Amino acid sequence: MRITRVPGTDGVARLSIEGRLAEAEVTELATSCEAYLAARHPLLLDLSGVTFVDAQALGLLHAVAQRGAVLTGCSPFLREMLGGPQGGAE
Repeated sequence: MRITRVPGTDGVARLSIEGRLAEAEVTELATSCEAYLAARHPLLLDLSGVTFVDAQALGLLHAVAQRGAVLTGCSPFLREMLGGPQGGAE
C-alpha cells in the first residue's frame, strides 16, 4: 500500500491510497488518518487506486467516514460495502 499526500490550496488534506488495505496497512492508514481527524482537519481519501480491502480495512474506512472524512474514487463494490453515499463514500 502507498499513501501519498496530494497538495491542494483549499485547506483539505488529500490522501491518495493505492494497493491492498489489509492487516498492517490498515494500522498505517489509521495512523495517517488520525493525525488529521484528531486535529479536526478536513480529510479526503482518494481510494481509486485501492485493489483490495479486508474486513478490518472496511471497518476503518467506515469509522473515518463517520468522523467526517470524505471517501472518493470508491469502486462500485466498495461503495456498496460502505453503504453507498450515506456511508460516506462518493
